[in-house]
Parts: sequence; C-alpha cells; structure tokens
Amino acid sequence: MAGGKLTPRQKMINMMYLVLTALLALNVTKEVINAFVTINESVQLSKSNIDKKNQNTYAAFAQAMSVDAAKYKDVNDRANSVKKSANDLVKKIDDLKEQLIREADHIDQGEPTPTLPAMERKDDYDVPTHIMVGGEQDGQGAKASELKKDLLNFKTVILSNVPKGSEEEFKKQLDILLNTSDPAKPEDGKRTWEMASFYHNPIVATVALLTKIQADVRNAESQVIDVLLASVDKNIIKLDKLNAKVIANSTVVTIGSDYQADVFLSATSSTMAPEVFIGATFDSTKNEMRGGSDKPLPVEGGYAKYSDRPGSEGEKKWGGVIRVKKPDGSFDYFPFTQSYVAQKPNSVVSADKMNVLYIGVDNPMSISVPGVSNDKVRVSIAGGGGTLKPNSTLGGGHYMATVSNVGEAEIKVTAEIGGKQMPMGAFKYRVKRVPDPVAFISNSKGGPINKNLLMAGTLIPKLENFDFELFFKITNFKMSISGKGKDPQDFDSQGNQLTSQMRDALAKCRAGDKVFFEYIKARMAKGDPTIRALSPMSFVIQ
Repeated sequence: MAGGKLTPRQKMINMMYLVLTALLALNVTKEVINAFVTINESVQLSKSNIDKKNQNTYAAFAQAMSVDAAKYKDVNDRANSVKKSANDLVKKIDDLKEQLIREADHIDQGEPTPTLPAMERKDDYDVPTHIMVGGEQDGQGAKASELKKDLLNFKTVILSNVPKGSEEEFKKQLDILLNTSDPAKPEDGKRTWEMASFYHNPIVATVALLTKIQADVRNAESQVIDVLLASVDKNIIKLDKLNAKVIANSTVVTIGSDYQADVFLSATSSTMAPEVFIGATFDSTKNEMRGGSDKPLPVEGGYAKYSDRPGSEGEKKWGGVIRVKKPDGSFDYFPFTQSYVAQKPNSVVSADKMNVLYIGVDNPMSISVPGVSNDKVRVSIAGGGGTLKPNSTLGGGHYMATVSNVGEAEIKVTAEIGGKQMPMGAFKYRVKRVPDPVAFISNSKGGPINKNLLMAGTLIPKLENFDFELFFKITNFKMSISGKGKDPQDFDSQGNQLTSQMRDALAKCRAGDKVFFEYIKARMAKGDPTIRALSPMSFVIQ
C-alpha cells in the first residue's frame, strides 16, 4: 500500500492506516477511533485536491477541442470514458459508505445521514462486517466482492484507454495503487482480499478505507488523463512562458487627449528563440525575406532585445522581420514596424506657492519629467539645511521641502530612462525666513478704540499677505498708558494676555488717553524657533 509511484502524502496515509488497523487487533480505544476519523478527513481532503486538479485537466481538454476538435477527438473520447468510469465507481462507494453509516446508527428513512465524526456507533463491528463480507468464511458474495469486481472493471477501462505502448507500465502502477489480490500470507484465517480488508473492522475504519479507495481511483484517473493530454503533438514546440505585455500608443500624453494601450498575454518558448532581423523586409509573393541586418538580435527569455540611440529630435521609425522555424524545417515570416519620439532631456520643477523656500514650514513642490512616469523620477536637495520628502497626501510628483538655514538650496532631478539614471537639470532656490507677523488686539492694530473693547482683547500675531497658513505665539510685551494730568504707567506681561493690573489701569482711562503696546516678542508655534520683535501698536481711548 505504500509502494509504487505514490506521492509522499499518499504513502504516509497508507502507512498510518496500516498502523491503526493493527492497533484495532489489540485494543480499540476512543483515541484510536478518533484517529481513524482524522485519517478519513485527511484522505477526503487529498481526494478533493485531486478532484480539483482533474477538473482543470478536463477544462484543458475542452479548450483544446474548441481550438482543434479533429486533432484532440480521440484522446478526448478516451479521457471522457475514464472520467465516466471513475465517477460511477466513486458514486457507488459513496452510496456504500452512506448505507454503512445509516444502518450502524439506525437512521430512519427520511432522516439525514450523519457525518463520520457525528456518528454515535463509530466502533460498531457487526454492521460493516455483515454488509461487506456477509456470513461466508471467505467473505465472498457480499458488498466487498462487488467492490472488488468494480475495481477490476475500472482497471480494464483504464488500460483500454491509455496511449498505445504504455499499457504494461500502467498495469504495474494499477496493481499497486488498486491492489485487490488475496494476501500472500493469510493472518487469522483471512485468506481473501475481502476478509483481509473488511472483516471485523469497526465502521470508522471501514469508511476510512473506502475513502482511501476513492482517492486511489481519482489518482489513477488523474495519471491517465494527464498522459492522454500530453500525448498529442509531442513534437510541437510548446509556448511554456507567459508574460503580461502592454503596448501603448504613446508614452507621452497631453492633457485632454486619450492614453491608449494594447494589453495582452504573450507566450514564448524556452526551447526556441525567435530570429529578429532589423531593417529587413518580406516579399509575400515570393515568401522570402530581403535585406536587413546580417545577424538577428540577441534574445533573452524568449524576447529579442532592440536598442537605439538617436542623435536628433523627432520621430524615429524602425522595423524588421521575425523569422520562425516550423517543425518541418520551413520558415514563417512576420514583418513589423514601430516608431518612437526622441526629445531633449528636460524636466519641470515649480514651487507650488512662491519662488522661494521658507524656513520652518513645509514648502509644497511639484516635480516631474515629461514623458517619464513619476516613479522613475528621483529628486534631491542640497544647501539650506534642506530635506525633500514625497507628499503622500497628493501622491506621485508632489513633495514637501523643508529648510533650516538662510541662503540658497539646489534641487537636482534625475530620471530612469532605458534602465539608466539620466540627469534632468538642477534648480536653485533662495532660502528665507517667514516674514514677521503683525500684532493685533481686538482685531485692531492701532488708532481710536473703546477702552472696554481694549480691556477684553488678547494680543494675536497675524501674517499679512502671506500664502502659508502659519501660527505665531506672543511670548511677552509691555503696555504703557499716558494722559493729560497723569503720570505715565508701564506694565509687563508674559504671554499674550492682559494682566489684571493692565485691565485695572485701562478701566481708569479717560477719553484722549493714549495706550501703547511695545517690545512685543513672538515666535512660530512650531518650526523656526527664532524670536521675532513685532512692530508696536498705539491706541487712543475714545
């Protein structure tokens, strides 16, 4: 059961089945019974995998028939004969397993058949022994004898449909895979295949063995249909390498026009290289190739490799002939033409908001190279303490530049063209600090004001006429009050809030009193830590 051309998984399952069967002769424990359930599920999974593989093979037969029915008719008929025989036998064994389970668990008619793990009488000996081997000493005349006859008939169908010349090889494999011979050395009086396989075995072991036989039937079916499919046109060159290919009408597309491309699956042969002659032409009337290069292009992975280096701008046309040798020694010819556009290296770099880079902020940049996809473009920045990172929010071609030192920064652009990194230019930018903000209080920066409005205010720094959305914080300031007939008063505040002393002093102000906010210091909320000195504010109390 473990010999022959079986997979390692199948050999392991067979050996486990033999070991567990031997254990049954000693003592049937719950663990042994459950082990047979596990074996049955494992073999069932193996059988299902073979079923799926066989369905793919039959689909290949159907595809071949749709292309050339005359060529594949004979092998297709043979495969269908094997398929029908295998399906009938597997179905008959399924019915037998259902009969065993229902009788062992006393399932009434109309009630569903439980699965093997859900059975109550997994260790029942009497029902499987009675059904499979009956009351005869040799076990013949019952269901086991019918199964043996069906297996022999299946072998006959297999051998009658294998390709000519392979009958003997398949017979040896089937004798191992679907062995129905009587034991060479009988044990415990079990002299027949029927008795050795099914006598006095619990139903869980009997069902597991029947599932294994089903898997062996599917395995034999798989081997035959594979050989049948491969037997057609053995000498035809196989296109065994598939690749996705895209041919675009152009790699440069302007806004408002359409991008078009042919997307297809190409097939090449690992044993036959095409011969591509650049510059050649084909005379269809005489079926001959003329002119062109003396030697074909070099071939890698089934594809000819063409390269060219233009010396001027404009459209460059090229073409040639592909020559393919047929099995009979003659040639087929396939002429082709192609073109591409040569242009000078160029790139486009622009600051999205202004022509300088500011310290302490994210400066958005758009960088691209016409005719080159964004993933093939590489950028770098030098000077100004700068860094340049892709803008994940906006996607390809968009970057964020950050700088930290006043001066100059240079952005360099390269692009991958033809597998090589080509320089596309360098661009210099001035690096400046963000302009100082202007201080406001109560939405005013000076002039006549109501003292109650001034008392309720908070100093707020604002950037005027600047495109970036930035925030500054007031760190400290001084407020002074002067008026007719009173001594000047000075107050200091840390932060942007009026102190209680400042508000008390403002409450006592009269119309015409002057209020000054001076020595106002501020810094950016984040980014540039430089302390800025803001312009003073002057108010007159109304």
